[in-house]
Amino acid sequence: MPQAGSERVPVWRQVWGWVYPIVVGIAIALILRRWVVDAAIVPTPSMDPTIPAPSYILVNKLATEFGTPYRGEVVVFHFPDDPSQIYVKRIIGLPGDTVTVTEHAVYVNGKQLYEPYIHVSNGSALGTYHVPPGCYFMMGDNRPVSYDSRLWVHHYVSRSAIIGQAEFVIFPLSQIHHISQ
Repeated sequence: MPQAGSERVPVWRQVWGWVYPIVVGIAIALILRRWVVDAAIVPTPSMDPTIPAPSYILVNKLATEFGTPYRGEVVVFHFPDDPSQIYVKRIIGLPGDTVTVTEHAVYVNGKQLYEPYIHVSNGSALGTYHVPPGCYFMMGDNRPVSYDSRLWVHHYVSRSAIIGQAEFVIFPLSQIHHISQ
């Protein structure tokens, strides 16, 4: 005869007690990854020294979802020539801007852009670009090796292609830092 208070808990309830928190945790993680934060890899040195290669970065999706992208911001976006690829670059030109790239400087609407994060020349991909409404002109920080707006077939990134702001380098561990905007 069972003693009072020693009733057996059905097996399905015991299993559900373990499964339920796992399912809820996975759901929350998927929601956060979809709408709040994600990780991306930067396999090339195009953003060096700001983002060393190879690196994993943390992407803040809320920063660009609720804020307006701004000049100097490092963003993650769908590559305009092949939207299945994800790129990381710095916003140089805003909608309506005229961007002129010379060997040693970048001019936006006739004024030289202050770029303390640049330590090399702009390479040989020089020219003038007129950024259309709703689009952005992107460049990497390591200009001589950066495959960016200057070289793409579709020079501009639409606002809808921007995924989020590159916020932190999270790997390699020796390189962890906040990405300067």
